[in-house]
Amino acid sequence: MSELEGGDPGGRGPLCYEVSKLRVRPRCVQCFALIIVGMFAVGVLGLAKAEDQPVEFIQLFVWHDGPARELRPIHHLLGLYHQVYPETRIVLNVHPTTEAYRQLEAWDTSERRTAPDMVILPATWLPEFGHLVRSLQAALTVEQRAVFHPGLLDMLTADGRLRAVPWLVGGRGLVVRADLLGAAGLAPPQTWDEVLAVAEALHNPPGVYGIGLPGSAGGGELLAEITWGWGGRLCDDEGQLMLSTAASAEALDLFGQLVRFAQPEVLSWSQKELEGLFLDGKLAMLVTDSWWAQEVASDPELDLAVQMVALPRQSQPVAHLIAEGLAVLQNSAYEKQCVEFVRMVCETQSQAQLLKLGGLPTGPDLADACRADPLRASLTATLDHVRSIPVQDREKVLEALRVAIYLSLSGRMAPAEALQQAEDILLGSPQADIAS
Repeated sequence: MSELEGGDPGGRGPLCYEVSKLRVRPRCVQCFALIIVGMFAVGVLGLAKAEDQPVEFIQLFVWHDGPARELRPIHHLLGLYHQVYPETRIVLNVHPTTEAYRQLEAWDTSERRTAPDMVILPATWLPEFGHLVRSLQAALTVEQRAVFHPGLLDMLTADGRLRAVPWLVGGRGLVVRADLLGAAGLAPPQTWDEVLAVAEALHNPPGVYGIGLPGSAGGGELLAEITWGWGGRLCDDEGQLMLSTAASAEALDLFGQLVRFAQPEVLSWSQKELEGLFLDGKLAMLVTDSWWAQEVASDPELDLAVQMVALPRQSQPVAHLIAEGLAVLQNSAYEKQCVEFVRMVCETQSQAQLLKLGGLPTGPDLADACRADPLRASLTATLDHVRSIPVQDREKVLEALRVAIYLSLSGRMAPAEALQQAEDILLGSPQADIAS
């Protein structure tokens, strides 16, 4: 039986029936059949040729601890890319966040040849691992850069070159116990003066402390945020670091005033320990990140009514972001395809997909998507005022700020003197001596 006939062995299939019904001459029938067979053959050969085309597989590593369904926005984004570039397949490799640092170290040493093509890289790791990834400085047009909030791309820049593009962005804010505020008839504080007043009103030790203050790990970040809220900066227009300013002295003085309404022995507490104390119901307020706040608010086993507000200001609004970027590794053999994906990720519709992962809007066009979310709305309103600690000097700056906190809170020096000493240490002055 002919495949063309598609009927019984006697040749009485549908196609032959229609041809005979029209009383077409035998020679015409033969010609018609040859045309059909030729068309079928061309189609089969074309299909075979398409299937024989080599498909390039590109590896993308992401770090994630939650259920797989939370990654649906990423799979949707990869699907859109495959529609535009069918000859390329991006393979998503998902690994626990606890493996990220060790894996990056391995790619930098013994396992360099096994590194993927692309990876999601925290902005704070760029000073250490930026040399592993390609510069994307020339990859984006002016229009593509304009999609993002001012300052966000600066966070993903190292050695003067853009090393990654925004993938997922969180932010720091003030988490407050809404139940305690309501019982006291107080509104969430908007300025640092109001934070001081609310902390005093809610301070009821040993049951509840007015605010959690990190004096060790995490203290430098908080002092920087208070300084920014006072209108201060950590470096001048030429990029020179400067800690000893009037604004930073005001900030450190406020830090000392807040100690009266914080947990005991402030200098011994880290940010992580304070988050545990908050979960125990012992803190009324804590400056922390939006990821942690979302986890607390969504945990049905925690009997805590929380609200997140933007970082308090004094003279100006402040947004302190926590960014993760999409980076292309140096060893990738598919630079062109990776850059095409990078450019696609920078489109507003792609960023809208990534926003579903629970982050903050990376550009003004996405702000409306978060206004209905009480935990993200207040942070979204300040995103035109992004501040960040210089990437290349981040750890040194944070350590110097912690030194200033120690010198001031321990009573060794006044705030302005402590900051000058910390700046001298940071800049390597031979006169600097922490023990003085």
